[in-house]
Amino acid sequence: MTAKQPGNRLLYAMGSLLLAWHTVAMMLAPVPDRNTIVQSFRYLFQPYLSFFGLDTTWDFFSPIGTGHQFRYTIEDAEGNEHTFTPIADVNWLLPERRWYERAFTELMNDPETYGNYFAAFYCRKHASLRPVSILLFEMQEERFWPKDHMSGKRPYNPPYVIPNPLMRADCPSDK
Repeated sequence: MTAKQPGNRLLYAMGSLLLAWHTVAMMLAPVPDRNTIVQSFRYLFQPYLSFFGLDTTWDFFSPIGTGHQFRYTIEDAEGNEHTFTPIADVNWLLPERRWYERAFTELMNDPETYGNYFAAFYCRKHASLRPVSILLFEMQEERFWPKDHMSGKRPYNPPYVIPNPLMRADCPSDK
């Protein structure tokens, strides 16, 4: 096959257009949309960026800073507390992990909007514990250095995290 055949030329042109589109999208994604020109391009590329999960910030190129993690604590009828980290149940290799992470980030950013849904969901999920209440919280990571890791410590264990309560809710009783 040669590039001179009409079908090959069309495939080559379409592949080139897709590559150009994707390259522009990847370069546009982390740019802050304060400029009207960037906003107009963002409007055009946003569905593509959102669909493939490419809508990122500048730290996409070099993640710097501290992280956070969503957790919740269920208080059972006997007064015992059970803490869960739901993202730990999602396989790192599955693409849906990114959607879970985004959902938890949305919850942590706006607990007034999403908190009641998540509280009710996790109360139902752990009905066998006979939950009385639930506390949703964010664990904000502090600086964690390689020497800390080498000494056997982990970034999401004390003293490297600060709990930030998002909301407390009562779980519905089965009575």
